[in-house]
Amino acid sequence: MVRMRVTNRMAKELVLADLQRGLEALMRAQEKLATGRRVNRPSDDPAAAHRAVSSRAQLLVLNQFSRNMGEARAWMATTEYALQGVSDSLIEVRTLAIQAANGTLSDSDRENIAQLVDSLNEHIFKLTQERYSGRYVFSGTRTDRPPFERSGDDVVYLGNSVSMRVNIGEGHPLTFNLTGEEVFMGLGAGGRSLFKILSDLSSAIRAGDLERVGGELLADLDAALERVAEKLGTAGAVTERLEKMEQVVSGLVVKHRELLSLAEDADLAEAAMDFQFKHTAYQAALAACARAIMPTIMDYLK
Repeated sequence: MVRMRVTNRMAKELVLADLQRGLEALMRAQEKLATGRRVNRPSDDPAAAHRAVSSRAQLLVLNQFSRNMGEARAWMATTEYALQGVSDSLIEVRTLAIQAANGTLSDSDRENIAQLVDSLNEHIFKLTQERYSGRYVFSGTRTDRPPFERSGDDVVYLGNSVSMRVNIGEGHPLTFNLTGEEVFMGLGAGGRSLFKILSDLSSAIRAGDLERVGGELLADLDAALERVAEKLGTAGAVTERLEKMEQVVSGLVVKHRELLSLAEDADLAEAAMDFQFKHTAYQAALAACARAIMPTIMDYLK
């Protein structure tokens, strides 16, 4: 039987190799406990690492969708606020127009009503200048400029008719803006702007043109109210769609966070027990090695 001669040097190298392996195992157990993850590098569990990378990529995309929806919702809230204000003002103007069409009013009464119409005209104009995060909401994609500019008793539209779109899900682009052109221009039988209708109304009231006030201009106001109500409905539908998609995306975020946790998170109680076990084993190995590597005559000669 062949016996291998084990020298002191070989014994020391074997012992040190065993100690190194024990220390590496202890460090991995400590890392798992400290990070709370059982997968800290791909080599720990290649399949789980792949699943974790996939879930993280999906979470990045979903978080972007959430940010997009948050921006769109805030934009639509600003739009709805402005449109509701316009609607309320137009209802007040309509009431004034009906009042002005009464032939019993004096010139002074009609002047007071005309001034109120002018004031509401200016108020509506200011509502069209509403901004979100410094951007004009009714200017199309030309958000750095106001949508309208006064030109005599009318306005000039400075924006464009381009829709603003954002992705709120895979294959789910959303148009979330309303342009000033589609809301406030091309109204009534003459296709005029809302501001021209209001200017004509105040002029007709001052002139005592009751037939025009109670006929053509009142019909134009009704057309403007109908347009604003329609666009409020459009804004409400966009907001409702955003709310539904937010619920979908929130559910997907929860799902992928759970998948990420399953892929890489450690059971902390198990990790603590594993660390304690490896720590005890390493301490025992150190003690055993101290006894196994006995001093030689060379240690005394030193």
